[in-house]
Amino acid sequence: MKPSIVPRPKVEQRPYDRMPARPLGEAAAGARDRPFLRTAFALHMPPGHEVPPVDEVVVIRRMDGKNGELAWMSDGRTFCYGKVREGYSSYTCDQLPEKAPAPGLLLMLPGESDRVTSEDNAAEARSVHFVIAEGGPQRFDHVKPGKGMGPVHQAVARFPSGRMVTFLTYDYPERGYEFAPEAEICRRDQKVCFPIPY
Repeated sequence: MKPSIVPRPKVEQRPYDRMPARPLGEAAAGARDRPFLRTAFALHMPPGHEVPPVDEVVVIRRMDGKNGELAWMSDGRTFCYGKVREGYSSYTCDQLPEKAPAPGLLLMLPGESDRVTSEDNAAEARSVHFVIAEGGPQRFDHVKPGKGMGPVHQAVARFPSGRMVTFLTYDYPERGYEFAPEAEICRRDQKVCFPIPY
């Protein structure tokens, strides 16, 4: 008598777009961003990642001609986030976690310093945080922010499937910052929120 074959349960995989996302509106890199992108991509990319085509680069924050923050997603699972300050660029490239950190959110990266610090400029350093949220262009903003908290910068990208993601950055002083216990960042409809710091 043959042993009965028990079928294995199907593993449900999260659906991921296979094509890259493209920036919407002001998030698209234009002629004014050429010096910024030159500086951003002057250094080597993280292993396994390449400089993206310009039409895939999402400019989250323009500080001046050569400083700011950018991101891109070469597919629905892979992200890269970079920031440029004073001729120095840094990148984080990885896969989105399988489990969302909170409803409506895909990724929350803890802050990194916005500059190479020394004793001379340590008091000016700010911690820059990066978040990827589901959905389109609804605004995110602070709810009861602490003193010295920078504004929320955001930019939207859309995949060919129509799915949209929002890239967010915000910052605060690395030294002497006091967090308000109820401080958080929320989407305008209050359906997506996350605490500061997370």
